[in-house]
Amino acid sequence: MPVSWYLFPVALMVVGGSVMVIALLPSSWVSGERTKPCLSADAFISVPIKMLGAFALFSYLLTVGLDLAPLSWHPSPSLVYSVCPACVLTITVDPSLGFVLLLLAPLDGAVYGSFGAMVGFVLVALRRLTLTPGS
Repeated sequence: MPVSWYLFPVALMVVGGSVMVIALLPSSWVSGERTKPCLSADAFISVPIKMLGAFALFSYLLTVGLDLAPLSWHPSPSLVYSVCPACVLTITVDPSLGFVLLLLAPLDGAVYGSFGAMVGFVLVALRRLTLTPGS
């Protein structure tokens, strides 16, 4: 079964590029004029931070769970690399539990956490667009 390996780096580049663009937005665009109490600066920042934390924690635990899975379970390479993009670093070796806990899982948490932050910012932006006066 051929695997489309080019999809993984493209997806990671899209997420990373989007997060960098969001991070470089001027603060005046972010703050703007808020007319609803749910659109305070704290609400604007807290949703993406909570999404970042949730995605990162889930990804961390999923990567550790993948390492602790029984040997009889043989996941496909596409499943492993989509769940654990950092596993490319260990393509020729079997990593120890310490290596997974201290390097692979945090890297995956950072990747999927940034994706969660991007989703959070998009949700807040959509919420802000739907609550603006005159819409």
